[in-house]
Amino acid sequence: MAITTRMICNGLRTHWFFLAAVAVVSTDLFLGASDGWSNARILETGIILDLTIFLPALYLWCYRSRGKVALLRAVSLSCLGLWVAGYIVPSEHQLLLAEISFIRYIGLAVLLVIQFKLIAMLYRAAFHPDSDAKSVALATVKDEGMPEWVARVLAWEASLWRKAWDALQRKVDRD
Repeated sequence: MAITTRMICNGLRTHWFFLAAVAVVSTDLFLGASDGWSNARILETGIILDLTIFLPALYLWCYRSRGKVALLRAVSLSCLGLWVAGYIVPSEHQLLLAEISFIRYIGLAVLLVIQFKLIAMLYRAAFHPDSDAKSVALATVKDEGMPEWVARVLAWEASLWRKAWDALQRKVDRD
C-alpha cells in the first residue's frame, strides 16, 4: 500500500500539469455556466487566454526538461485550446474567436510541415542502402517528439513500400 501511495505521489509530482489543466478548464466551464454570459467579452477573452496561452505555458513549464518535444506539444496544445474555445464559448458570443481563429490554421500548418519532414526522414532511411540508417532515423524522429509506436509503424510502412519497389524493379528487369 505504501509503495502504491508513493508511486501516485511521485506521478503527481512529475505530471502535475494534468491536475492544473483540469482545474483551469473546470473553472472556465463553471464561470461560463454560472455567469450566464452576462460579461461575454471578458469570459471569452479569459477562456481564450487560459486555453491558448496559460495551459500551454503550464505544459511547457511542467515538461521543460523534454526540450523541443515539449515546445512542439505546447504549440499543439495551443491550437487545440483555440479549437476547444470555439466549443465552450457560445456562437453568439464569439467576437474575438472569429477574429483570431486563423491562427489555429497557421499553427496546424507549421505542425504538419514538421510531421511531413519527419515522415520523409523515415522514408529516406527505408530506401537508403545502408541498413543502419533506419535505426538512426527512428532515434532522430523519437528525439523530435514523435511517439515511438508511431515512428515504428511509419518505419514498417516505409519498409513495405521499399519491398514493393524492389519487387517492381525486379519484375521490370525480368521483362
